[in-house]
Amino acid sequence: MRIPVNVQSGALGGRRIIDEGLDSVGVEQALAAISERALQKGAKAGLEVLPREAMRLTGAMSIVLYEGRNRISEAGRRVSVSGQGHAPQGFLVKHGRITLAVSPERIGAAERPVLERFARLGSSLLVARRRELDAQARQRRMGQELRELAKVLSFRERNRSRASHDLRTPLLVIRGYLDMMRKGMIGELTPALERYLQRMMSATQDMNTLISQRLAPGSAPEDLRALLHTAFPSSARTSRRLVLSLQGPAAVPLKGAAPTLALLVRTLARGMAGTGARKVEGTIEVREPMKMWRLHLSAPAERPLAKPVVKRLEPLIHLLGGTLSIGEGLPLELTLNLPAA
Repeated sequence: MRIPVNVQSGALGGRRIIDEGLDSVGVEQALAAISERALQKGAKAGLEVLPREAMRLTGAMSIVLYEGRNRISEAGRRVSVSGQGHAPQGFLVKHGRITLAVSPERIGAAERPVLERFARLGSSLLVARRRELDAQARQRRMGQELRELAKVLSFRERNRSRASHDLRTPLLVIRGYLDMMRKGMIGELTPALERYLQRMMSATQDMNTLISQRLAPGSAPEDLRALLHTAFPSSARTSRRLVLSLQGPAAVPLKGAAPTLALLVRTLARGMAGTGARKVEGTIEVREPMKMWRLHLSAPAERPLAKPVVKRLEPLIHLLGGTLSIGEGLPLELTLNLPAA
């Protein structure tokens, strides 16, 4: 028995009304489920399940998710061209680089907003996926660098241990002979020989202490040149860039705590940027008798270094055991003496 046309129409209309009433709730639940899956298992898992949820809500036969021409995921019966590099086919909904290809192409007006929301979510998941890939690549790179550093440190530790043994062995032999002399095993010592013996004992003790200090494992000293090149660009304004031109040795190791040295150089760079100078000429020289590095900075500034900056610089320099000298007038002239490592 055939169902009358008016009964069929009423049934379909009632179903459509029910579907429209549940559509917003179902869409929100589906989007939340996709987001939760992406949060727990990664953006790729969210992109894989997105076409299935979109197909379930819209009743489409097939939905394929593309990034440009590259197929990311799909659900339903495949009706589009297989493989990579082919243009999406079917009813297309785009957002950014994401395209939802829906089949059959005849999609109602009610389904289009739903597909647009899924496309927007897919675009966001694609951005998250790129960030995940970048983070994974960065983690792999950092792991490789860590392994290389561990290898270098192991090699240096072996060399340090070998050097310690090679240096201390003859020293121990010398001290053994000195002990024999002190105990009178080679005969009676004159007052002059006793004085020489005491000096040699003191010298061997100093040498042993020096070997222990030089070969002790520890962090590498901070380099003044590297600190300056790091601090000055960070203090430059976008409209008036402060350029540092530096002359001197390639390596300038400093003695002192790394945070204090970094704070000193940052404060100096910000202070000189506030003088209106656009270019700073720097010269680094070594002062061997004092075991200090001399840093001289000159800049054609518009105004002198601010007093608050000077008040912040002085205690930092004194804490490091250095000195600060500021010339009067313009151009701006500064001289810093910092302990060498």
